[in-house]
Amino acid sequence: MGAADEQDRQDGEGWLTKAEVQELWPQVRAISITAVARANSVRTSAALSQDLTGEPTYHAADVRHVAARITRGEGRVAPWQRADSDAAYDDATPVPPVRHPVGWGADNVPGLILLAIIVGLVLWSLTSPDNHGTVTDFVR
Repeated sequence: MGAADEQDRQDGEGWLTKAEVQELWPQVRAISITAVARANSVRTSAALSQDLTGEPTYHAADVRHVAARITRGEGRVAPWQRADSDAAYDDATPVPPVRHPVGWGADNVPGLILLAIIVGLVLWSLTSPDNHGTVTDFVR
């Protein structure tokens, strides 16, 4: 541990986990914490967080500075990253999957032609007189 880390700890600074940052940034979706931190130049540590999740830890002074900027509307937070936006509400609302009907449309025609050619070749090879005796020797 360096002198700078010890000084940060004495000043009440230090490093915060993602959960602690989420408490200070309630306007930001939990899934967007890392992206918002990067966009706002928050320093991160590669050291494992206290909860051993493998998530980076965030510099407390930077997080508090950005929290104030987000509150004033000056922080770099995209609309879909905000917890209070319509996009966040839409993502949180479960929607049944959209099922598209499958038909005999123009998209399927090349596949159907290829299937017909393959079936025709197989039938032709089984019934042709010059099949080298493969079917007739097997049946006899």
